[in-house]
Amino acid sequence: MAPTAQVDIVLVQHLLNYWNGRGVDMNQLWPILRIDPELPLPRWVDTDRVADAYDFVARFLDDELLAFDLGIYMARREMPLQRLLRCAPSLRKGIEALIPYVYLSTGSLRYEIDTSQSDIVLISVERHPERHVSPLQLSAAVVIMAGVCRDALGDSFEPEDLCMHLPQSEIADATKAADITGIQVAETQGFYMLEISQVAWNRDGPDPQPVLFKSVQRELIRQDQRFREHLALYSELKDILEMCLIRRNVSQEGVADQLGISVRNLQRRLRALGTTYQNLLDEARQGLSMKLICEGDMPLYEVAYKVGYTEPSAFYKAFRRWTGSTPGDYRQAYLSTINAISTEDE
Repeated sequence: MAPTAQVDIVLVQHLLNYWNGRGVDMNQLWPILRIDPELPLPRWVDTDRVADAYDFVARFLDDELLAFDLGIYMARREMPLQRLLRCAPSLRKGIEALIPYVYLSTGSLRYEIDTSQSDIVLISVERHPERHVSPLQLSAAVVIMAGVCRDALGDSFEPEDLCMHLPQSEIADATKAADITGIQVAETQGFYMLEISQVAWNRDGPDPQPVLFKSVQRELIRQDQRFREHLALYSELKDILEMCLIRRNVSQEGVADQLGISVRNLQRRLRALGTTYQNLLDEARQGLSMKLICEGDMPLYEVAYKVGYTEPSAFYKAFRRWTGSTPGDYRQAYLSTINAISTEDE
């Protein structure tokens, strides 16, 4: 399974430009993304934060056609997806080359190709089961893929080549949506997918460029390698911090020493990860707290001490900020869920 912990900042920048252009209150959006607008942008942004930003924007703009307008805007940005399909020998060649790396842009979404039918190809967009995903995010992802395919087909595009399938709840007005995108829209029972005719799927591209196609593929491979290195460092830092919390020694000097680097090098890497030492420590405290609460019957005041709080009240306040719940209520809800699952299995 491909890693899905972060979203490439290039995609986030395009989203920010669109949202700012639509009048979204950026002062409310920055904290959701945990981005300091006064500092250089991080290389990656956590997928759950991006999903939360989508949810906020959907509420703020309250536009029933937002997914279609946003999707077409994003489809026309200059990113590897667009470059790859534009110079591919065909949609089939381009999309098959893209799918293994699409997570680099979409983060918590997964794409599947179904070629089992003789006359159409279906590309489904699905939620990653371990990540928060906004409905707006899912709908926009289908529209983006459809818009890029339409542009890649160029003058050869025919109305029957493409059709976007979205849940009825996401389609306020199919006619207006089709007018915005220039692509057919159909309702589904909860599925998000793009339908491509077999004819369009295999049709020769209007401007195939084999050399450029290979170049973009190599670019995606390099991005994939950088991302995996980034993710490995992020995971290693979280594991180290969890052990540091248990030992009650969470100094930056100690963490840097375990990594075999200087404090300055550690701070530079944290900036590249789009976080600070304090934010990462807060995440480690949250993760360890949930583990201790869910995996045993340790008294809550002892959990507070284990994760670095001298006063239980400070721990309870932080836990409510993390989860919207008290530690006691969180443990009870977890136990109730486990008991319900066990009952169903009997």
